[in-house]
Amino acid sequence: MGASARAATARTVALPAPDLGARLFGLGSVFGKTFRDSRAAALVLGLVVAGILIVTGAAIAAEFDTAEKRLAIASQMLALPQIFQGMLGDMIAIERLGGFLSWRTINFLPLILGIWTVVAMSGLLAGELARGSLDFVATTPRTRARLALEKVGGFVLALALTIAFFAIGAYTTIAAFGTLPSDPVGLDAVLAHAVWLFAMALVPGALAFAAGSFLGRGGALAVGGIGLFASWIVSGYASSISVFESLQPLSYFALTADHRPIAGVWDWPSVALIGGIAIGLLVVGVAAFMRRDLVVPTGGRVRFPTLPIFLADPFTRGLGERLPASILWGAGLGLFGLIISFSADEFVEALSGIPQILELIRNFFPDADILSAGGFLQLAFFSEAILFVSVATAVLVAGWASDESERRLELLLSTPTGRVDWAIRSTLAVMVGIGVMTALLVTGVILGTSTQAAAGDVGSVAIGVSVLALYAMAIAGIGLAVGGLVRPNLAAPVTLVVALTFFFWDLIGSIVGLPEEVLDLALNRHLGQPILGQFDWPGMAACAILAIGGIVVCAVGMRRRDIGR
Repeated sequence: MGASARAATARTVALPAPDLGARLFGLGSVFGKTFRDSRAAALVLGLVVAGILIVTGAAIAAEFDTAEKRLAIASQMLALPQIFQGMLGDMIAIERLGGFLSWRTINFLPLILGIWTVVAMSGLLAGELARGSLDFVATTPRTRARLALEKVGGFVLALALTIAFFAIGAYTTIAAFGTLPSDPVGLDAVLAHAVWLFAMALVPGALAFAAGSFLGRGGALAVGGIGLFASWIVSGYASSISVFESLQPLSYFALTADHRPIAGVWDWPSVALIGGIAIGLLVVGVAAFMRRDLVVPTGGRVRFPTLPIFLADPFTRGLGERLPASILWGAGLGLFGLIISFSADEFVEALSGIPQILELIRNFFPDADILSAGGFLQLAFFSEAILFVSVATAVLVAGWASDESERRLELLLSTPTGRVDWAIRSTLAVMVGIGVMTALLVTGVILGTSTQAAAGDVGSVAIGVSVLALYAMAIAGIGLAVGGLVRPNLAAPVTLVVALTFFFWDLIGSIVGLPEEVLDLALNRHLGQPILGQFDWPGMAACAILAIGGIVVCAVGMRRRDIGR
């Protein structure tokens, strides 16, 4: 081919450079591609957050439509034992609409958005490294610093989009339903609260991003998740558990506890501090990425000795790979249960001194021994444990899905192992991993409970806490079924989304007064009060069906679809 022909061919295949708008929406720039990948989740979360605020505000305005009613509910809430106040967040001016929204709804949002940022930012670079797609991007004329900064910038823009929906929802709610003279707040207060929420959501994600270059995505998920939940637990229980009080300065939730602008309280230095921490963590992540090889790090994985028992079949292999995460999560949850259980006697003593609150609780649990360790754990521990166990379950399901998403399954199925056999045995390994994790949790709770004067029947407490394993297996079954039928990358997100939907459907629905028939759509409402010995047997059966059915559907799906989709 002559020079003129080559020049003509070059002219015919040349593509126009994308303009600024195209780059922002994913064509021609890493920044735009990252934002495009995250914008669907950002839009959904933003709409959900705005909807929660509007529905909650409407319910508060309808139920507490006078200043006297607001003051009455505020007095009742302030009379709760300190450990309940920690669970619900700091009560600041809750007689005002903005204060009530901040206390009962917005204080949970850093946890919801923090889970999203941890999952997303742990994989911004480490996830693409594991898939091998970053190798191709790195061959383009872009420095590593620019590549990492564009990835971070694209996700930060998506997070800002979610926060914008929060600000719109909060301002609309207060403007529409702030009927009392003390309710109105300015736009500056709403924006200041939005800045706080942005910084709070970014911190755990930045921690996961910084860890990703050293530990890989799995290790980064663990580090970010531990940072998020530990900070939330320490802040919430520091006022009632002395062990947590000494750790309170390390909690970024506690650092910003006095910045609630829509409740009338401002603390900009604390927000600036955690914003600086987030930026510093992002800088660490970018610098580490610039200086390392483009290979998948594995130094953060807890490795078991190479024993033949973990190489016998897909079940033992899967169990060997799930055990490190199960043990780590179980140990963390067991420590949480141990520390919480140490407060049972303090709770019983405090509750005994408030007969009005005691009578109110007994209206909900008429046949239960509330003044016992079991009663305390059912009220102050069980619902939070459901959330933590759900997140841990999503991590175990993600480990199962990685066999296919990281292309190991193709090699495994080249041996005399059928698809159905692999699916059933590997998913059973996930269920056993959940069992190991829950057993460690139960151990921690029992060790703490047995030291209390109000211990009661420790065996009943152990059985009640063990119900968490059945619930976790049920939501794992849903995720595994989707992973088997559709594609593995959906298994863990579906598990997490379903669990969070159930949890917050029950929580927010109870606040806004949804009918019982609607609230009962949440699976976690069908467990009864198991620590108190009250079991919802139809709900238990439903959990068992979801767990077993999920395994069966996963096996059927794996048999019918292509591998590696």
